[in-house]
Amino acid sequence: QDLAQGHFFIKEYMRLTGMTGPNTPQAQSQVTRQNEEAETAINKAWDIYYTVFRRINKQLPSLTKLELSQCSPALSAAKNLELGVPGSYRVDGSYVKIHKFVPKVQVITSKQRPRKITLRGSDGKDYVYLLKGHEDLRQDERVMQLFGLVNALLARDPQTKKHDLSIQRYAIAPLSHNCGLVGWVPHTDTFHSLIRDYRQSKNIPLNMENREMIKIAPDYELLTVLQKVEVFSSALKNTVGQGNDIYEILWLKSTNSEEWLERRTTFTRSLAVMSMVGYILGLGDRHPSNLMLDKVSGRGLHIDFGDCFEVAKNREKFPEKVPFRLTRMLIKAMEVAGIEGSYRSTCERTMTVLR
Repeated sequence: QDLAQGHFFIKEYMRLTGMTGPNTPQAQSQVTRQNEEAETAINKAWDIYYTVFRRINKQLPSLTKLELSQCSPALSAAKNLELGVPGSYRVDGSYVKIHKFVPKVQVITSKQRPRKITLRGSDGKDYVYLLKGHEDLRQDERVMQLFGLVNALLARDPQTKKHDLSIQRYAIAPLSHNCGLVGWVPHTDTFHSLIRDYRQSKNIPLNMENREMIKIAPDYELLTVLQKVEVFSSALKNTVGQGNDIYEILWLKSTNSEEWLERRTTFTRSLAVMSMVGYILGLGDRHPSNLMLDKVSGRGLHIDFGDCFEVAKNREKFPEKVPFRLTRMLIKAMEVAGIEGSYRSTCERTMTVLR
C-alpha cells in the first residue's frame, strides 16, 4: 500500500514536470506553482520510500531463509543445463552438469551476508556453494590453481607423498569482478568461532589476553616497542589456559586417543605445508577468521587470499613483519616437540620440493 502511494506521487511529479505552456507572465506563474507542487510530490514519495526502506532494513538481519523462486525465477526454472557444476571440470573434458537449483537459499549472518546455495548435479549429488558479493574472487581462483600445482609437485615427490602432504582446495568461480561462487567445505569452522565457543564453555572472555595487557599497562599505546613486548609477554604468561585452546579443541573433538593423535599429526603437517606455500606467495592477513579447521580430519584450511605478494608486509599502517602466522596457540596444538618435530621436517621437505 505504501509503495503504491509512493508510486502515485512519482507519477504525479512526472506529470507536473512534463507539462508545458505558452511563455506569458500568467503561464510563468502557473509553471512556478506546478514546480512547487512537483517538489512536494517528490518529497512525499521520498518520505514514503525512506520509511519502507527503514522497515525493511530493520527486518533484514532476521531474514535467514530465501525462496529462489522469489529471488531469481530464471534460476528456479532452470533444469538440465549443459553448464557444468563449478569445480567439476576434469582434464579429460568430462564434467558434472547442473540438473537444477535447490529452491531454498540460506543467508549467512556475517558482515557481507553471503548466500548458501545448493546445485543438484547430473550425478544426483548436491553441491553446496557460497554466493559472495562485494568481493573480487579472481585472485583467489589463481591461488587455488597454484595450490593445485603445489599438490601435483608434492604428490610426485616420494618423501612428501609418503606423508600425504597436500593443501586442501575448494572450488572458486568468479562470476564478475565483484561477485562469485566459493565451494562450501563441509564440517569445517574458523579458528575464531572454535576458540570463541571453547572459551564461552569455560567462562573465559574472548579478549582475555587484551584485558590482561590493559590491566598491566593502561597507557599501552604510549609505550616503546620493547616495553610493549614486555607487557605482551607478561600478559600471555598470566592468562587462564596458557593458550591451549586449539590443543584442547582437537582433544575434545576426538572420540579416542588414536583419532586425536592422527588429527594432531594432520594438523601439524597441513600447517607446515601452508606456512611454506604462504611464505612463497607472500600471503598475509592470516587472522583467526581466515584460518579454518576440518573437524573430522584435523587439517588446516585457508580462506580469503586478497593480501598476496607481500601486500600486508609493505602496507603503511600496521605492516605484517612475520613471514607466516605461527602463534603460541598453533605451536601448543602441535606434538610434544612443538616446532622441532614433525612441523620442522615437513617445512623442510615442502620447501625442498618447491625449490
